[in-house]
Amino acid sequence: MTVQPKALRAILPLGALTLSLIAVPPIATAAVTNLALNRPATGSAACASSEGPEKAVNGSVSGGNSDKWCSPASTKYLQVDLGVPASITSFTVKHAGAGGEAATYNTKAFAIQLSTDGSTWTTPVTVTNNTANTTTHPIAATTARYAKLVVTTPTQTTDAAARIYEFEVHGTSSGTPGGGTIPVFDHIPQFGIYTSNDPVGYTPPAGVLMWNRGTEFARKLTDAEKALIGDDLRVRVSYHAQCDNYDRIGTVFYVAVPKGTTPTATTPRVTLQDFITPFSNYWRGAKANYTFPDADLGPYAGALADPAKDVYLGIGGGSNPYRGDACESHAEVTPEFRAIGFKYSLSLISTAALTARDHDVAGMISGVRETTNKITAGPVAHTAAGNRGDIALVIAGYGSAAGGEEYSNTTVTVAVNGTQVGSFSTAVDCASLEQYSPDGNPGIFRNNTTGNPRSWCPGGLVPSRYFPAGDIAGKDVTVTVGIGRSVPYVGDSGYRTSVSLLEH
Repeated sequence: MTVQPKALRAILPLGALTLSLIAVPPIATAAVTNLALNRPATGSAACASSEGPEKAVNGSVSGGNSDKWCSPASTKYLQVDLGVPASITSFTVKHAGAGGEAATYNTKAFAIQLSTDGSTWTTPVTVTNNTANTTTHPIAATTARYAKLVVTTPTQTTDAAARIYEFEVHGTSSGTPGGGTIPVFDHIPQFGIYTSNDPVGYTPPAGVLMWNRGTEFARKLTDAEKALIGDDLRVRVSYHAQCDNYDRIGTVFYVAVPKGTTPTATTPRVTLQDFITPFSNYWRGAKANYTFPDADLGPYAGALADPAKDVYLGIGGGSNPYRGDACESHAEVTPEFRAIGFKYSLSLISTAALTARDHDVAGMISGVRETTNKITAGPVAHTAAGNRGDIALVIAGYGSAAGGEEYSNTTVTVAVNGTQVGSFSTAVDCASLEQYSPDGNPGIFRNNTTGNPRSWCPGGLVPSRYFPAGDIAGKDVTVTVGIGRSVPYVGDSGYRTSVSLLEH
């Protein structure tokens, strides 16, 4: 209840006071919140891999010594990207004592800085002699997108490590923070699929794993990158032509492993998106580069952002630049250039925040060439709290011999534990993609709905399809995929198949 000052109560009669309250509408104000919660955080080198900057914005102080940001660096800082400009009104810093450690480890001297662009900073807070476990710092409302905690004296003793359990940035925002762009690969090469050795003289970029003789590459997403993943997650792949001007299968996949574990080429993976390269080469000018339509990865967003696991995003498929390639008439190219069919760039993109829900994914089959018309995946166990899930299926026919599955389409059925949950046609129309394949056979892109059937297009994505798994309470899950084509298939034909269970 608001109490009027005595002087005002003596002057205003009751009726006048009541009329005034009715006549003036309430002022709507945005709620003050912790804008740093679960936002992307970076900082100086951590004491251990389990004590990175993300631990200082996770909303928790009760997880023990590993529930903090710790840094022994000579210059110690913790920076948070709030996602959008906001009106900042206060900060709360929870030091070592707030997490259960000795008060002698509480930060003694520090500053808090703000920036609108991440480059130019102001310093609204400076503290020189703190001893408290938790400190609160109100400031005049200041617009900023980035907040930085700079530690100058990390403890009350000579101990040199900074220990911050939470860094909270309070204020209001009219925007919706969440999402961003994550550049994962930049012109990563695709070497030959028919070679038996690793590429000579090539070293992958720092932090990138190279598998299967330079036909697959994978990189771990950082915690700050995972914090940018939102519900509307998409993947964008660009193709950069070089010495292989044929249509090749490409794939985007991920591998999730326990923290601190490095996966190998044989670690189980989940296919996210398959695609087919266009027909082009390095000398085709603007058409030497092509960006595929963004592919929806929203159903996988939570799994890719999983803070409890190390998540590696991969791309691959390989090329064949060694026979009849587009570089044979160019004697000036180097052997290193000639060894690469084409290159890929890949980014993850989202604009929304991530909704908390069951995001577990059970990979069942990933990129397997199947040669029967009844494919069985599983059984796999699940941990879905709601005992529900969706089946994700990526499938298309391949085989270029006369009568091969590359030149067909068919009906595919999907059953879960013996009950059919969906069906679809693999037919596609490639007409709109002909323009992106200057070296291609134009006939491939024409009359696909009549006498020239196909189940995929050069320069196109292979569709990812989703089907409800139904009630899976107490059940392991088996998926059966039926292909409406008689076997055996012609020549080397088969159906490249990936199946996953997305829990919810």
